[in-house]
Order: sequence, then structure tokens, then C-alpha cells
Amino acid sequence: MEKEKQVIASSSPRKRKRRDDQEIPYDMVEEILLRLPVESLIRFKIVSKQWRSTIGSLYFQERHLRIVKQSNIDHPKILIVSFDSQNFEFRTVHLDSASLRTLNLRNIPDQNCLEASENCDGLICIYYLKSSIYVVNPATVWQRQVPLARFQALMQNATYTRETLRDIKPIPRLAFVKTSCDYKLVWLYNSDKYNSDAMSPNEGVTKCEVFDFRANAWRYLPCTPGYRIFDDQTPASRNGSVYWLTERYNGETKVIVLDLHTETFRMLPRNPVARSHPDHIDMCILDNRLCMSKRKRGTMIQEIWSLQSSSEDTWMKIYTIDLLSCSSWSLSGIGFTWVRRDVFRPCTPVGISKNKEILLTHRYAEGLVKYDPQTNMYSAFYKELSCRRVIPYFQSLKSHI
Repeated sequence: MEKEKQVIASSSPRKRKRRDDQEIPYDMVEEILLRLPVESLIRFKIVSKQWRSTIGSLYFQERHLRIVKQSNIDHPKILIVSFDSQNFEFRTVHLDSASLRTLNLRNIPDQNCLEASENCDGLICIYYLKSSIYVVNPATVWQRQVPLARFQALMQNATYTRETLRDIKPIPRLAFVKTSCDYKLVWLYNSDKYNSDAMSPNEGVTKCEVFDFRANAWRYLPCTPGYRIFDDQTPASRNGSVYWLTERYNGETKVIVLDLHTETFRMLPRNPVARSHPDHIDMCILDNRLCMSKRKRGTMIQEIWSLQSSSEDTWMKIYTIDLLSCSSWSLSGIGFTWVRRDVFRPCTPVGISKNKEILLTHRYAEGLVKYDPQTNMYSAFYKELSCRRVIPYFQSLKSHI
């Protein structure tokens, strides 16, 4: 028995040594790290200097971003941006599981940031028309303050009277776009008295300012559209192009496109909702395609059209939603009701779940509705009175742009 113990005791160190020698190759460790969520990677930076260096490298972040984007196709998420007197609150929600995760951004000094852009590689821009602009990563809590656009500075320095205040029109929302080599902020707006600027190369119908992150400066584009832009809209963007609705011309609403690779504007040759008023139209990106929605006047019937990737003049109707015919029309019993302005302004499709249900929000977003086209029923998905914006989203490690 004693011999047996000696054999076991003497063999144990050798066994332990063999196990220690069988370390996982570091390239395999990196492959595992690439498939972890952002919050885990942030914690794992303290494991070792090598892990910290790997996770913080631009090469790793770009590879992680590609994997996250692909995963988001199979497991779509949305970001709900809320605001109270203390901080911004970001909630990420899985469309299929409805699981909720909350992130707070507390250290933005200007509490007047009331707007939020679309998601751009896990980054969003939060801003207020008259004061501040911040680019933030809700997952890592990284942020960067951006200098004011030229028209913001002009608005701050202007002297207003009761008469001039009546003349000020809303400004279309900011676009946050990735090009092949950089990120850009784009603001296209109509030329008016309050934004007249001697520094502008073009005092025509519209003006366009572009922010270059590398130069840390705004600049005017010299050539801009000859059509006035519809004021109350959120531009849509994909693959380095930005889309805006015009005001009505000769009974038609047109779509203007800015190609940021060439910094030139063009008009879409046709769109399926041109005869509708821009107040009854919504634009968004769904499944990486430009989509347009229109609400038929006096009804709750909404049509959603998708621009086919093969051509800029081929559209396909992908959904017709008649909310009045839904068997679940009234949601007031669970704290959700459609108000009057929801009736004539269309909903915005935010995402499509695996079982083909459509998540809808509204221009005056205070909640989310999930619509099932197979059963013609919809249900309240999320209700939040302080909700500012609902956007398709995925987390990333992106920072220091």
C-alpha cells in the first residue's frame, strides 16, 4: 500500500507538468475573444498586458466589428435612447427574446442634447440643434465632443425678435455616416435668413455642412441641391450615401441622394410614394436596403416599399399593414394608445424578427409595436414616455475616431 502511494505521489507532478505544457495557442485564444460581447472584453482587459493590447488594437476591433455585424443579422437588436434630468439612458433589446440591458451615460455636461442619430458601427451622435454635439459609444461609454456646425454658431450669436422667431424653420436631423476611409457627420438644411453666412461658397436653396473627424472641422460642400428639403425628417443612410425627402414640387415629393465618396448630389429617378405629401412618408434602412413607407390619408393602411439593390428605379412592395383591421387594435388596456398624429404620419419599421414580425416605432416615439403580418395582429413591445429615439443597433469596441 505504501509503495502504491509512493507511485501515485511521484507520478502526480509529471501529470501536472504535461497538463501545463498543453497551453491553448494564442491565435486560438484570440479567435475565442473575437466572439465575446463587448462588456466581457472590457472586463478581460485586466487579465494580462497581452490581452489588453490585443483587445485595444484597431485590427482586433475591426475583426470583432465584422463578426458582430454578421451576428446582428441573425440576432437583431435595437437601441432605445431615453433622457431624463440626470443622464442619457441606453437600453439594448433583442427583437426575438425581448431581453433588456440598460447602460447609462452620465458625464455629458450639456443636458440639452435632445436628438440622436442612427447607429454607425456601434457609435451614435447625440446633439441639440443650438448647442452641443457628442459622438458616443454606449457599450464602452467612450465619448468625443464635436465642434459646433457653422449654422449652430450662427444661431447662438443671432439676435432674435418675436418676428424672426416665427421665421425660423426646423432643421432636418443630423446624418452619421461611414465612408470607405473615414466617418462623417452631414447636415443638409434649407438656406434661410438666420443661417446666411459670408463664409459659405453657396448661398443657394440649400446648404450642406460635413464634419471630418481627422481634421476635427466642419466645411461647406460647394454644390448643393436646388430643391428645398422637407424640414421634419430623419435622413436615411447606407453604404456611404445619405437620402433626404424634398418639399413638394409640382405635386411630387422627390428623394435627394448624397454620395459621400464623391461628395456629389443626385436625384433618385423615381420613388413609389412621390405623389404623397412628405408628412405622410417615412424613410428608413431595413435589411440594408432603403425603404419608404406611406400612410394613406384618412386611414391606418401603411405600405412599405424596398429599393432593390440591382437598380435605383426598381421598388418592391414588401408589406401592407392595415392597423384598423387588426383584431388587437386597442392596446389602451396595457398602457399603449395611438394618438391622433400617429394616424396620418406613418410608423417606421425598425427591424424584422426571425419569425417575420415587424417592429414599428413612430416619429414621435414613445413606444414600440410588434406587428405579425401572418395573424394580422400587433402587440405592445415597449413603452417609455422619455424615449427619444429607437434605432437598429449592435455593440462595438469602436472609439477614438
